[in-house]
Amino acid sequence: MMTRGSGKNEMFEVLRFNDKLPSGRLSLVCLGFFLAALSACDSSNNTAQNGGVQTFVRPFGPEAPWNLPVVGLQRHPESDQFVQRLWNEASDRPGNFNLTFSGYTYPIYHADQATGMFPVETNSDSNIDGTMIPWNPAWRPATGSDAQVIILDPETGREWDLFDTSFDGKTIRATNGSLVPGDYRTKEDGHPPSRGAGIPYLAMLVRPEEIAQGNIQHALSMPIRNTDGEFFVPPATKLEFPDQPPGGIPEGMRFALDVSDQEIDQWLASLPDVLPEASRESARIIARALRDYGWFITDTSGSAHLQFEDRLTAQTPWLVLGLGEEDVGSKSYPQDLLDGLLQMERIYTIVPSDQY
Repeated sequence: MMTRGSGKNEMFEVLRFNDKLPSGRLSLVCLGFFLAALSACDSSNNTAQNGGVQTFVRPFGPEAPWNLPVVGLQRHPESDQFVQRLWNEASDRPGNFNLTFSGYTYPIYHADQATGMFPVETNSDSNIDGTMIPWNPAWRPATGSDAQVIILDPETGREWDLFDTSFDGKTIRATNGSLVPGDYRTKEDGHPPSRGAGIPYLAMLVRPEEIAQGNIQHALSMPIRNTDGEFFVPPATKLEFPDQPPGGIPEGMRFALDVSDQEIDQWLASLPDVLPEASRESARIIARALRDYGWFITDTSGSAHLQFEDRLTAQTPWLVLGLGEEDVGSKSYPQDLLDGLLQMERIYTIVPSDQY
């Protein structure tokens, strides 16, 4: 029996971690159940009440660059040049931009679900080396070689970012990691120890709660292969690889999609008929975010992709939202969902964030 006022959003946690739902296409009935459950439960995990309905509270402050919509922002004077670099060189083949839900993205764990405080050791100097942090032996890092982890404490706004993470039953080990200074609920700037661009892991990560409520109110995060080795631009706070060749795309660069609602509808109509309505509605929400908020270049990767919360911690909600894994012909969904929407002539570059 679920009760209101528990502060832990229990039914939503059941949805997030229950692996018993079918892995295939799910109906709008399931989507409705998910939305009802999300609305019915109290939560301390980035939700707030509005007239008795629970809504996802966007992390970071309203002036964080990634939380500002692109309307009214100036186009970069060299927009066409950077778009060509993005289209032709940023991925494993021209124009291939994927959605990533596992491996090279981030699972999110919450401190109130830790079993205790455990020691952490990092290979590089960090502000958490030798300290105790909340951990649960059941937690797993992302399956990719980066093995990243986000731990959030919604009560205090603390965010721990861990890279190349492992746990031997007693000690958490990471190549690097940090406790992000400040409060992730209100923070509006970067953090150099976090990922390539020096921006906290949580920033720009798409979570299922956002799509469930129908609106992603921030830019998305895109790692690419051709990050520039000579300079970066705000809101990035560091140069990730000084030995990379120049002539790439500086980390911190922002792009957006120039597309109308009608063009989004036409693209949705072109998706395979076998995809359920839930997939199409999620696709519409993602497309509008790419138009209204765009995406930032945040890291270096083998191919260009947009990051969504890892299935390790959000498997069932992604399934319910029509974003489970499904092969249709030569394409894999939702990995290839943006094919046909992202076209080079629709993409433009925005000036660095210190100019707005």
